[in-house]
Parts: sequence; structure tokens; C-alpha cells
Amino acid sequence: MSGRRILLVDDNPENLESLNARLRALGYVPTVVLDGAQAIDAVRRAVPDLVVLDVMMPELNGFQVCREIHAMHPKLPIVMLSSKADPADRFWAQQCGASAFISKPVDPVAVVRQIALRLGST
Repeated sequence: MSGRRILLVDDNPENLESLNARLRALGYVPTVVLDGAQAIDAVRRAVPDLVVLDVMMPELNGFQVCREIHAMHPKLPIVMLSSKADPADRFWAQQCGASAFISKPVDPVAVVRQIALRLGST
């Protein structure tokens, strides 16, 4: 897993800080952005190995960002996070190209497990 680049997208700095620290400790190289437009720009500049993307964000929501990133890079794994355990959110995440969906509050172990699974790491 060493050196794998992960783009973390969430408008909540506390969520980002926690995941960023955990992923760095495991040898990943996270990039942190606070909104959807920054996420799309980051992917255009340098394609990461995986994206962790919050659903509820101002301006562009996670579904819009997921659709845009998936259109640019259909094989890029996207793990979506949502504060609602709503089956409709899970459905829409799948429809826009997400590889996995995790309900908040985020269990960092579950996120790391999904990242490792999507990247073929153990």
C-alpha cells in the first residue's frame, strides 16, 4: 500500500484530519480537498489511485462530483461517504460510478478496509 495516492474530499475538516492521519500512518499519500470543484481539479491535475468522497457538500454534491470523475476515469475507484444510511443514497452512489458506499459516522477501519480492498492491498 505504500505510496498509493488517495484523494480525500469532505467539507468537514475534522473528518478529513482523522482520515488523513490514519492513511498517512499506513503509508498512503492522501491529498485533502474541501469541496467538489477542488476534487475535480485535483483529479484533472494528477489522477489518484482512489477517491474517498463525501455525499453532502455545498455547491457540487458528491453524486455530481462522482459522475464527473467517473466520466473522466471510469476505472478509478470511488468510495462514497454519507451521513444518511438511506438506501436511495446507496443506489445513487452506485449509479454515478462509486465502487463502495459507507454511512457516517465514519469508522476509519471500515474506510481503510474498503481502500485496501479496492486497491488490492491487505
